[in-house]
Amino acid sequence: MAEEGVAAGRKRATLRLNLTCNNHCVFCGQEGLVAPPSSFDAELATARATSEEVTFVGGEPTLDPGLADKIAQARALGFRRIGVQTNGARMADVAYTTSLAHAGLTDVHLSLHGGDAAVHDYHTERPGSFDDLLAAIHAARLNELPVIVTTVLTRSNFRVLGAIPPILATRGVAAWFVSVPVLAGRAAALRDRVAPRLGLALPFALHALAGAHALKLPGFIVGAPLCLVGPFSAHAIASDARAYAPVCASCPARSACPGVDAAYLARFEGDELVPRAAPLDPAPSSTLTAMFVGHGELAPAPAAAPVVAVRPRTALPMLGKVKPAVAEASSGTERRTGGALKEIFPTLFEPTAEPFPKP
Repeated sequence: MAEEGVAAGRKRATLRLNLTCNNHCVFCGQEGLVAPPSSFDAELATARATSEEVTFVGGEPTLDPGLADKIAQARALGFRRIGVQTNGARMADVAYTTSLAHAGLTDVHLSLHGGDAAVHDYHTERPGSFDDLLAAIHAARLNELPVIVTTVLTRSNFRVLGAIPPILATRGVAAWFVSVPVLAGRAAALRDRVAPRLGLALPFALHALAGAHALKLPGFIVGAPLCLVGPFSAHAIASDARAYAPVCASCPARSACPGVDAAYLARFEGDELVPRAAPLDPAPSSTLTAMFVGHGELAPAPAAAPVVAVRPRTALPMLGKVKPAVAEASSGTERRTGGALKEIFPTLFEPTAEPFPKP
């Protein structure tokens, strides 16, 4: 299914090849999506009529056995740049990646969700996916294919995002995108497991992005409300509008701000959101930001229990009746003076030239 990116600065078309995947990511926004009948030839021609660039997406597009032929077909149709958005499992095979490059592939969009296998594989629910991802980066760079990487910001990884930039910078990755999860499909069903409190998670994300910039790795934040990105507003990638709190009505940046998911707003009532002092210009478009094609088509949210708003605690709870402290000495215990302490710790009372020796 072909679609044109709707966010500002995104001029690349996307063409979905399937909905099957060999990962089972906890934040997947496509679980439950049903693909309508489609014609690849017609959709490719439609995409070419509006764009000179296209990215093949899924599901997992590398599970399409005819991917190399479809890349070659896109090249023959005149597309100037042709990308693939993939989890990297098949592209870990250098020979396979080389075949895609020879067919006309120009760039690769991968996803890395932690700085080690424990974190990344937890999110993909496929053991070995971290090693495959690193091998895919290596295979792509061997073929001189530019690589960008997206990390979905979750409750489980936001504290350890700082481990990711060194991995990417030392492997020649062209840019890093940290993306706030969109609550659709499986991510909606598992929202309490997936979605972090943004006021808590975004400072970690911005600190990690600052670390990426220090390593000369371009970094961007995607899908975050602009009031929470601080000085990184110039690196905020525009995305589709979602929901806004009442306080957002007076914000000068609202027209450029993606807001937050409605389910997130219902739970936390937007207490983190504040109007910005001035409107913002969107992040400038570039070859790197054009390679980022976002999350694509999303599944409808599954039926779930009503969202209950969580109000911040202002005091710790008191559980049960408070017990009085236990006296260390009874009222009948003999009282002793400070002289008794000298008997117990005589060395404390020995005179010294320097009571507090210098280190």
